[in-house]
Amino acid sequence: MTRPFLPFLCAISFAFTSVATQIGHSQDAAKSKGRSLLVKDDKEIAKTEEGSDQSSTKTGKKTAAKPASAKVGGDEQSVMRPVAKKELTETPSPMGGETYLLRYKFAPGLRIVCEVTHMAKTDTKIDSTAQDSDSRTVSHKTWDVTKVENGNMTFEYAITDIDMSQRIGTGNEVRYSSQSEEPPPFQFQGAADSVGKIISTVTIDQQGLIVARSDETNPPHLGMGDITLPVPENAVAIGATWEIPRELNIRREDGSLKRVRFRELFKLEKVSAGVATVSVASEMITIISEPKEEAQVVQQLSNGSIKFDIDAGRMISKELGWDKKVVGFSGAGSTMEYSARLDERVVSAETTQPAARSAKK
Repeated sequence: MTRPFLPFLCAISFAFTSVATQIGHSQDAAKSKGRSLLVKDDKEIAKTEEGSDQSSTKTGKKTAAKPASAKVGGDEQSVMRPVAKKELTETPSPMGGETYLLRYKFAPGLRIVCEVTHMAKTDTKIDSTAQDSDSRTVSHKTWDVTKVENGNMTFEYAITDIDMSQRIGTGNEVRYSSQSEEPPPFQFQGAADSVGKIISTVTIDQQGLIVARSDETNPPHLGMGDITLPVPENAVAIGATWEIPRELNIRREDGSLKRVRFRELFKLEKVSAGVATVSVASEMITIISEPKEEAQVVQQLSNGSIKFDIDAGRMISKELGWDKKVVGFSGAGSTMEYSARLDERVVSAETTQPAARSAKK
């Protein structure tokens, strides 16, 4: 009887893919455990909705993502591809009051080091069969700013170390640490291969919107937000909101793809000692009435807060949470509960004299 294991595979896939997204190797992680309802199938999307995916070119042509290890040493420069800037819809504060201009202010030679902790747990029950899974990942990522030109800032994104664990049901916990001499389990091989290498070179504008990047495809979203907090074009007062539209492909009961729309809504909650606190909430726009379809989007819908240092011009922390329950996704006696937490905090930010850099092998 294989039907009860479908949601378990979805949960496992999300746990690994979430980790892989943090280190830029979601494709390798997906290969290690098979397809998931939560992961876009580029071949199917190209056949059914050619050219409609926002990450594709105008011709609809898509290429496989280049692994970080494809970069080589020497003086080779990253080939940057333009990225269509997302459109922000801004709504002024109904209360008025003092306004604050939020802008990114990176300088060449700046290195930002963040600690990222992600924990997830899924409990699934179908009739009398129940199973749970959980995962935990702690990593350190670096942004090394290499260039600032015409208001745009370019930085190299890398992972310096990672510690991962995952357990399914009553099985043994699987662990991996990049600081250990033990070889990684096959589930974590893609993550292990990315540690210590430049994953992507990214260019953002002063609003934190991505305008170019070196990897060939956009990474999956997975409810964790973009690599930066997008900030509004205009100065805003407490209570002001701004939003970004997003889309996702899910599978219907008959196996065909369905495109659903949701949004990320940001709100300036307060400013204290030069630090802005911004709440973020993912909200569905497309109405979903089928539990099986709902189960595919719950992991995309997070809520939390981001702190932004106005004077320094950068994020200093991000906290996101997921707590969702779906009933009836695989029959009347089925339930799926998903809970997760993401905590990202800057642990150091130092500026040194910029020097010529080369990607690590």
